[in-house]
Amino acid sequence: MNFGPSQHRGFHFDDPTHVTLMWWLLGAMVVLGTWWLYLTLPAPEFRSEALFVIGFIGLWRYLWKVLHLFRGLYYRYVRYPALSRLIDPAKKPSELLVVIPSYRTAPQISTKVFHALIREINAFGVACRVVACVTDAADVSIIRSQWDALRTDVPVTLHTIDQDGTGKRNALADALELLAKERPIAKDAVLVLMDGDSVVPEGIFPKVSGFFLRYHDLGALTTHNASKVSGGSLTRQWYRLRMAQRHFFMNSLSLNYGLLTLTGRFSVFRASLALSPEFIESLRHDQVDHWRAGRIRFLTGDDKSTWFHVLKTRWKMMYLPDTVVTCLEEAPKGSFVSSSVTLMSRWYGNMVRSNLRAIRLKPWHTGWFLWLCLVDQRLSVWTTLSGPFMALFLTAVFGPQVLAAYLLWVILTRSVHGLLLWGQSGQFNPLFIPLLWYDQMAGSLVKVYLLLKPERQRWTRQNINVARNNDGAALWFRNALPKFEFTAAMSGLLLFVMLLYG
Repeated sequence: MNFGPSQHRGFHFDDPTHVTLMWWLLGAMVVLGTWWLYLTLPAPEFRSEALFVIGFIGLWRYLWKVLHLFRGLYYRYVRYPALSRLIDPAKKPSELLVVIPSYRTAPQISTKVFHALIREINAFGVACRVVACVTDAADVSIIRSQWDALRTDVPVTLHTIDQDGTGKRNALADALELLAKERPIAKDAVLVLMDGDSVVPEGIFPKVSGFFLRYHDLGALTTHNASKVSGGSLTRQWYRLRMAQRHFFMNSLSLNYGLLTLTGRFSVFRASLALSPEFIESLRHDQVDHWRAGRIRFLTGDDKSTWFHVLKTRWKMMYLPDTVVTCLEEAPKGSFVSSSVTLMSRWYGNMVRSNLRAIRLKPWHTGWFLWLCLVDQRLSVWTTLSGPFMALFLTAVFGPQVLAAYLLWVILTRSVHGLLLWGQSGQFNPLFIPLLWYDQMAGSLVKVYLLLKPERQRWTRQNINVARNNDGAALWFRNALPKFEFTAAMSGLLLFVMLLYG
């Protein structure tokens, strides 16, 4: 299994020299394309109101991103350092709790993960209870061997519980119930929920616990993530782009102590909050009501459930931009398009099912900026799709030069977007430009589909789906109505574009 650049001759997207060459070639293409369009593009009489609306949508989208940029830079370099300086590094909690589910994780990944985890537990020097949710004896053997190799005088209790294959939610809930029932929880204890493919960095536990000890209204926090992904260059760069985007928005949102998710990769909670019966219930039996699909019980999206519980109970959330947890991820099998759509279906499905109920909490509960971000997420689905719809419509009217102009617009605007990401995260690759467009277009189509079919859920590793009613009439209605809604939504968007131009 390869978690880095593949070693082969020829042009390669992960080679810094090749990346630089690609950047200069891309710049040359933009200049030449602009000149060609200047010479060949006809000057059609566009209706001013259509261009005004298009310009307004574009201005709104990019001013919104610029706002996030400046908010994020202020948080990263002013607010966060000020908050960090108030932490007393000598203070430690009475107890550290860790829950780590590992479902059919490759042995070489589990070895790295538990080696780093046990090393940091020993270095922290605080009483610790760890619950590892495992699937077979091989997992137990790996954990025990790492434990024996790094054991010190730190009082540590290790529990291993078997997952029953019904999903991550039940495994997490079982682990939390075990910890809650074992003995009373110290008031200052902190609890870590992390994935079985996340490698913690040195010194992470003193830092994360320090924030909880200093800020008593802090309910949860999460950290920056870096991905090491098995697969081709395109898949790795797509993951890098997504992590850069996550870093971009997380910094901005943390300025108001509100986040859009508490990632399951690695998040830390106040133990008294995470071990409450209500929190555990939100993991095991979280559900929403839908007008057509009825009551939808969540299969995936455990991190959205924990996030919503923290948000609903009005605890503050934080993002630590200088603490990086490395994720050794395996992309789903298949082509880049199929694997990326599979992942987007899971991620965006969780977002669709959770965000509407968060919006219903009202802005005075969530905070105005977070509430506006949630609303913007729902609106951006349609604004993103309006661009290609307009381009295709005008191409049919005026010819292929309009499509060429749209492609040039995509290159220029996504280049600006890439520079904004670089300014915040320091991450950039020329592949980010087409991947940004792909991520936005494919992501919007996936979101539209899941808005119409929010009950669609699946764990790929466990290969389990939500149980459905197989009654003939109900099955027909369930399948036919979303198709009608999707057709109506796309037709409505096209009609809107046509009306703009008249």
